[in-house]
Amino acid sequence: MSKVLIVISDYYKDISDYLLAGAKEKLDDKGVQYDELYVPGAFEIPAAIVFSIMSDRSSYNGYLALGCVIRGETDHYHYICKGVIGSLGEIAIQHAVPLGISVITADSKERALVRADKNQRNVGGSAALAVLRMMEICSQFLK
Repeated sequence: MSKVLIVISDYYKDISDYLLAGAKEKLDDKGVQYDELYVPGAFEIPAAIVFSIMSDRSSYNGYLALGCVIRGETDHYHYICKGVIGSLGEIAIQHAVPLGISVITADSKERALVRADKNQRNVGGSAALAVLRMMEICSQFLK
């Protein structure tokens, strides 16, 4: 049975809750088991995934990164976005693990909420479907 670790930034908890609801709905529809792991912010998501990958106790077939970064008045937004998305891409490639990413980068909370809501854009659900497809591809070549 397939199992996914969902790593969720709870910095913008209302947005993360929407992302998680959309992702869980898709995983439940496919009968995929999952665990949830909360981290303080989007920046911590890649490290948590690597901790799991490198653990002797890890039993996950894929990883799902959920969170949000909203533009503020400083350049901080750009550095966090680039660091998080770049690190997640490197993890997927260097560790050859299926990874779905729904870390919203938005100009406002309102725009982020539209993208996160499972009854609107449902990017959490889309990321869940992406990791499931990547798990299929991975099993074709690496298992």
